[in-house]
Amino acid sequence: SAQLGMISASDAARVERHLAEAGLPTHLQDIAGFAQEGLADADALMTLMAQDKKVKRGKLAFILLEAIGRAVIAPNVEPSLVRDFLKEKLARKK
Repeated sequence: SAQLGMISASDAARVERHLAEAGLPTHLQDIAGFAQEGLADADALMTLMAQDKKVKRGKLAFILLEAIGRAVIAPNVEPSLVRDFLKEKLARKK
């Protein structure tokens, strides 16, 4: 949401802090079994995401924030943006 300009970076950080305080994963690498499943690259994740129930006619749909507490379905997020986002997050250490 923040990367698409839908929410501010400070709101994104606030949500991330809240999730961390609740004991939820906030980084891909925090997901149990992540490395063991061979998902440590963007293409593998994109392949897995293509199987999600929100995929319609081959297009990924995402639930994004317009504001804290206000989520929307975004059916037309460009796959290249998703791949770039995943690559960036996978390259970043916590």
